[in-house]
Amino acid sequence: MRSSIRTRLLAAFLTVALVAAAGLSVYSLKELEGFALRKLEERLSAEAILVSQITAQSPMNSEGGLSADTVAALNKALSTAAPDIVSRIRILDSGGNALIDSSGPDGVGIGYARLSEIRDALNGGYGASTRTTADGHVGLYIAQPIWHNDQVIGASYVSATTFSIMTLLKEYQSRLMVVIGLFALVTLVMAETLTRWVSQPLSELSKGASAFAGGDHTVRVTPIGASETRAVAVAFNAMADEVEQMVSELRTEEHRKSRFVSDVSHELRTPLTAIRGAAETLLEGDVPTDDANRFLETIVRESNRLARLANDLLTLERIEGATGELPLRRVRLRVVAERAAAGLEALTDDRNMAVSVEGDAPTVLGDSDRLQQVVSNLVDNASRATPPGGHVMIRLSTRAGFAVLSVLDDGPGIPPDALPHLFDRFYRAQASRDRSSGGAGLGLAIVQAIVQAHAGSITAANRPGGGSVFTIELPALGD
Repeated sequence: MRSSIRTRLLAAFLTVALVAAAGLSVYSLKELEGFALRKLEERLSAEAILVSQITAQSPMNSEGGLSADTVAALNKALSTAAPDIVSRIRILDSGGNALIDSSGPDGVGIGYARLSEIRDALNGGYGASTRTTADGHVGLYIAQPIWHNDQVIGASYVSATTFSIMTLLKEYQSRLMVVIGLFALVTLVMAETLTRWVSQPLSELSKGASAFAGGDHTVRVTPIGASETRAVAVAFNAMADEVEQMVSELRTEEHRKSRFVSDVSHELRTPLTAIRGAAETLLEGDVPTDDANRFLETIVRESNRLARLANDLLTLERIEGATGELPLRRVRLRVVAERAAAGLEALTDDRNMAVSVEGDAPTVLGDSDRLQQVVSNLVDNASRATPPGGHVMIRLSTRAGFAVLSVLDDGPGIPPDALPHLFDRFYRAQASRDRSSGGAGLGLAIVQAIVQAHAGSITAANRPGGGSVFTIELPALGD
């Protein structure tokens, strides 16, 4: 099982803090030990020089060495001062043997000639050495030569011990354990606080990402924490917005396709059923001529209806999938409206319907044939809804940088509950316009697709005095 980033951060902070503390402690103790040794060396060296000078000024025997009286006097003086002296003082003869020892008579007669610091002093130099004692302390040993008549007649040998890291750890073990425990506790609390502060934004991001991956595309995270974490949160929210929009669009498109397939299947079922029924009746034979002709007319009529449906679907698909492939040119809507009215003149005359074109509109950028198809469809629908002797008007105008084309009729208007669905595929606003009238309910859907392909909009409404009005707005071109 992988640990969380919070656990890793906590472990890293604790490790760094403890290692740093340990390193700093060792370094500090080493420096303190070195400082203590330097101070001790200064003191012992001063004591050794003092002893050498006092000894050199004492009476000597005929051989140039210390007389018995001098040795006795110095030994008595050191024995008397020994309780008050921390360091151990020895006076050695020229052979390196102890003549006087402040620690007591047991030390007299011991030879030290083998020691490097003693050899250096007997050779007229300064001798110093450090050694670890049996109890773990650091011992410092200083030797100074004793000169008499320009000859080294012996050496003063001074030594003392000081603490070491190991002795400190032993002597202050209990206190160190308390300090270490307090330090670890404080470090743990600080590390926990710091890791919580650092990991909280990442934890929020993790929760948001998990919820998002689980299907909740509405989840968003609050940008908090360091700048990098806030940047990640902002990027996550932007990605979530895009994904949510894409998912919404995909669902809408999937719903549209599903509904489209259902509607097409429903529209195809009726003509195919009629054709099949007529064909099966004819295949049975012994059908009277009049009935046979009627069945054949049904087959032809329903076949034509299927052909119109297929053509409408192909037209709609081409328009919606054009993606800017329409041949766009400068188009005068007045000319488009007049051509549409002229093309429907025979039909409107047959329906005893008057069609007029009024006003003018700015030039637009578009496909004149498609725009004429839009106007023709709207005028045809208006003439169907208007009683004989009625009037259909195509009105052109300008509004806020848009060219406006409106088709108005004198019909009964549109049922209010039908207005929101007029441009849906396969929708029929009037019950009288059933499938037998030839309409598949795709005309207004095609009209809307063409208008939207021209970056325009179309709306439908009822006129206050009766009838309906369809209004198209297209971006106008400048002069």
